[in-house]
Amino acid sequence: MKKRAPLVVANWKLNGGTDLICTSVASFLTKSFKAEIGIAPPYVYISDMVSFLRNSAIMVGSQNVSKFASGAFTGETSAQMLKEVGCGFCLIGHSERRQVFLENDASCHTKIERALTAELMPILCVGENNQQHELGLTQDILYRQLHQALPGLELQGKRLCIAYEPVWAIGTGKAATAEQVQQVHEYIHQELVEILGAEAAGQVQILYGGSVKKDNAAELLAMPNVDGLLVGGASLDPEHFTQICSIANDVAP
Repeated sequence: MKKRAPLVVANWKLNGGTDLICTSVASFLTKSFKAEIGIAPPYVYISDMVSFLRNSAIMVGSQNVSKFASGAFTGETSAQMLKEVGCGFCLIGHSERRQVFLENDASCHTKIERALTAELMPILCVGENNQQHELGLTQDILYRQLHQALPGLELQGKRLCIAYEPVWAIGTGKAATAEQVQQVHEYIHQELVEILGAEAAGQVQILYGGSVKKDNAAELLAMPNVDGLLVGGASLDPEHFTQICSIANDVAP
């Protein structure tokens, strides 16, 4: 039994619409979860999702956040704006943001600071690509990402999550084995202790993301250092995602 409820987050990416919102909300509101559930829809649907889920414990979040607080930055959305429309968390540094939009660890650090200041829970995404994985560089990549994005943060009374998402397992159907995930999550925790201190590191939940499905959710969540899941494609099927959330209940205290 886990010491705390696992966190299961749906990342819809550039998918979904009002139909998916309605079917998802209908499936959630008929069930009660001990696990923490979060949904990150596209920006334009955040307010709708917040409105539909206002009487539930399900969190709504953003897939990204600006590194700027305000100003002449067309197309950007600040952490404070996200907080004001009802967001509880935001993803930062997702591999697609790093690869396609060339975001780096320095910008991730700034975004985390913005999120914490606005009382949003940042979920920092880290992970290696296929070439780095094949060359055995997983720990080197994670060390750089964590040590450049996290130092100097003020976490007193605030939440921070890390999502390990091996790029070679995202949308490929090649999920890492539970044993591989456990080993990497244990390493991440060790580095968090070095960066944040033992007490703060003990409060950070480490999620796994990468071809998560109902078929591997139980095995992944059974690992002692896996505190939750970041779900991509499977979260676009409300029934499938609800089943993953139900599986998370089995390990919730």
